[in-house]
Amino acid sequence: MNHLKWIFSSFILFVSLESHSQVLNLGEAVTEALTQSPKVQKSESQYKESSWKKTETYSGFLPTLSANASYLFDKKYALVDVNMNNTPLTIPQVVPTTNLYLTAQWSLFDGFSSTNRYLSAGAFEDSAKNDYDWTRFQVEREVVVLFYKALAAKELKAVAEQNVRALNDHLKDVRLFKKVGTSTNYDVLRVEVQMSEAQSELLNATDNVEVARARLSEALGKDQDVPEVEGALPRLKPELVAKVTEFNSNERKDLQSLRQKAEGFRYQEDSAEKYWVPRLALIGQYQYYNNRNDRFDDYENGFRDAWQYGISLTWNIFDGMTSISRSKQSIEQKYQAEKTLRQAELKAKRDFDFWKRKYLYYCAVFEARQNDIAKSEESVRLSREGQKVGARTNTDVLDAEAELYRAKAGAVNAQIGAIEALVNLELSTGQKLVDFN
Repeated sequence: MNHLKWIFSSFILFVSLESHSQVLNLGEAVTEALTQSPKVQKSESQYKESSWKKTETYSGFLPTLSANASYLFDKKYALVDVNMNNTPLTIPQVVPTTNLYLTAQWSLFDGFSSTNRYLSAGAFEDSAKNDYDWTRFQVEREVVVLFYKALAAKELKAVAEQNVRALNDHLKDVRLFKKVGTSTNYDVLRVEVQMSEAQSELLNATDNVEVARARLSEALGKDQDVPEVEGALPRLKPELVAKVTEFNSNERKDLQSLRQKAEGFRYQEDSAEKYWVPRLALIGQYQYYNNRNDRFDDYENGFRDAWQYGISLTWNIFDGMTSISRSKQSIEQKYQAEKTLRQAELKAKRDFDFWKRKYLYYCAVFEARQNDIAKSEESVRLSREGQKVGARTNTDVLDAEAELYRAKAGAVNAQIGAIEALVNLELSTGQKLVDFN
């Protein structure tokens, strides 16, 4: 008997764990989105790329060292004619068969072009970091909305199922009443029409559940639909936005990113316009060669060494308009970045005002629908009591129940509307106003 109890308890525990694994709560959804969302992963990769681009600009300050080696399989020497004491001579220009080079170069001055490239890369890196932080915040709040939309779709489906069951019971009753002569054919047709409409709404609600789960799965970066969502729709209050009185663009990471990107293009423009400045560099070269024989391993008798170092001055006088074109391109890129920033700031200000009004509206609608639910429940109770004593008809009960289901659906829609408006308000301000987890 104890053995059977242990098996039964293990089975119950397994079923409980299995059912728990088939549901998804909000915290799990957000965590999964921040680790698996392609949008977040792409933004993180762009941030890493910008970091390496900044590292690339170190080349303007650090010396470079390169090695070269060559070995000639065959050769024919170039000849030089000389006259020594009225005696013509032909001397071959001996070329080393084996040659090893080490060349070093260190830029001393380039008109601060490297400095501006470094500052530009640093601004782009900061821009990418803020864009990455904004993407994480944006994905987190989008997942919140999609999660609650999936939850609302499930609740609306439950309301539609209740409506279908109630209408089905009414249809049975009214058909029986018709047989005994207390209802007319009009009553039957009226309930059948409402039943058909309710069944259509149930099909639509079922489709909305699948669509909401599919959109949530896409946001989480999953190929398959997420399991059934679990939780409750929060009841938001108008007081949540009381402290948000005015728009502050400094809180928006995406706007900070655009500002830093515009700053990066300004430094890039300063670097590109230094094409006319002469470049000064310290150079050096060490050569280890063999021009005595054709062997590459005669280190004792064949190889010699040579070296040289000095200063190199390079002045780009004309390069076919390449440098001028790049300078003009950087000017236009800076201009485009500034206008993109301006456009985003204007939109953010409009979004702030719009979503704040929308949030307050949906909060008011939700409160009204809550009152409607209480009144409708009382109306249903009174109509059923009246039907029992003959003071109310089946039609009165049907109308009261229809009002109740509409009020419930309206409350759910108002809740999800308030959640969506609040999240969009958070995105317009860059501040997290509510911790939904």
